[in-house]
Amino acid sequence: MHLMTREEFRELFERSLNVAADNAEAKVPPPIPRSFLIRLHAFGYDDRLVSVDDAVDKIYVASDRFYRIIDVAIIEVLSNESVAFVRVSGHAPDALGATWDPTGSGPFKQLIAEKILDRRVHRG
Repeated sequence: MHLMTREEFRELFERSLNVAADNAEAKVPPPIPRSFLIRLHAFGYDDRLVSVDDAVDKIYVASDRFYRIIDVAIIEVLSNESVAFVRVSGHAPDALGATWDPTGSGPFKQLIAEKILDRRVHRG
């Protein structure tokens, strides 16, 4: 059985957020900020922005239990931050091997938003 500490999980989440930013750069002009705010869709947080640490506090279950799928996509780009949509699936937590991609991204599944709001101030 594979175990993952909270810090390892946070690093995997941050990698996933950076991949989401890379994906978003195909739809909006780069560079996209690599500082993230999380619009967490779970646990009654649907309309609140939280920090990466606050999101990890909610989506990390235990070293041997994980939500099976956690969707991740950039939905908005601000001047200094990117807003990521993060949604936890309704599945009961399970072993890492039962997650979306147990040998790579774990529970984190990349989505690409149909529309990404670009709220950066453009100088031109």
